[in-house]
Amino acid sequence: MPKNVIKPATLHKNGITAQTRVGMLADFIRRHDIDILYVQEVMSTEVLNIRVYETHQNNGASFHGTAILATQGLQLTNITTLPFGRAIRAVYQGIQLINLYAPSGKAKRNDRKVFQCRAAISAPNTP
Repeated sequence: MPKNVIKPATLHKNGITAQTRVGMLADFIRRHDIDILYVQEVMSTEVLNIRVYETHQNNGASFHGTAILATQGLQLTNITTLPFGRAIRAVYQGIQLINLYAPSGKAKRNDRKVFQCRAAISAPNTP
């Protein structure tokens, strides 16, 4: 049965790999009853296996991957990825869920503009 209210959260995890920290993350999202978690800086070899969550991952080079974790039972559809791991998109009950990890900082200003233009061009118009 679809939920009327979902609780989303986002985490820029900066390469959390230690099982202790992954366990802490799992405890946090369960304790706060998070339904959908957007994660940035997912390592290309990493799989976020957190019990009762389904993981959709877009692996990128140099720790730039993204992922969406959803409570099992939430039906995410139309899962789409952008190249280089920088974005992942899904649809839940007609609502587009987008996890975007854009370059940051003054030194990467031009990279960010190019990335945003490419992301806008690549984004699907409808679910």
